[in-house]
Amino acid sequence: MNLWDWNLLTINETKKTPKGSWDMGIDYEQTYKMFREELQKIKSKKILYKDDYKKIAYLITYLLQLRNGCRIWEAISGMINIAINLDNFDWNERIIVRVRTQKRKDLEFREIILPKFITKEDIELVKSIFINIKKEIDEKSTLEEKLAVKKKIVKRFGAWLYKNYKINTHSLRYAYITYLGKRGIPAQVLAKITKHKNQNYITYYTQNVLAKEILTNYGDLDD
Repeated sequence: MNLWDWNLLTINETKKTPKGSWDMGIDYEQTYKMFREELQKIKSKKILYKDDYKKIAYLITYLLQLRNGCRIWEAISGMINIAINLDNFDWNERIIVRVRTQKRKDLEFREIILPKFITKEDIELVKSIFINIKKEIDEKSTLEEKLAVKKKIVKRFGAWLYKNYKINTHSLRYAYITYLGKRGIPAQVLAKITKHKNQNYITYYTQNVLAKEILTNYGDLDD
């Protein structure tokens, strides 16, 4: 969509990418259901091929990210931890693992919860994929090498999501924040859940989402 303003070219700010443009404003419930249905559709096949296992692994990871409002690497780390501890869980209880919070220098950890409908059998289908991701990093000897591999893995997951669904991974994180914000969860609690160090950013973001929704849906008297 083209943007017009009488002095658009004289304002430096308008030349920049709007802050928050990485958030595509996806709906949490619709996206959750879409991924779940895609997952169930693949699992219903009589024969699963290599690409099917890959798709299952990716979809479960995206569901994990969406369900927890976490960053994509936190979701991947969560899947690795679930895979390597597969037989240590009580699968009659909620499956919860702890992962290192990204973009924090204070060694903060957060909990990652597996969606209820995902079973031990689902994880067994893709366990080897996440074990291999772990090996990709473990085989590197220096921190720089490990970081480079980590970035490639994150890019791989992000590219696959965008190629197949035209959304980015960070939108999954903020779909959950929006979902909870609309249900009246305070910004302080949202920041604790998602491990945002800057609570002001959560407040700014959720207020912007709410303001846009109010502007869109309230005020017309001609219906």
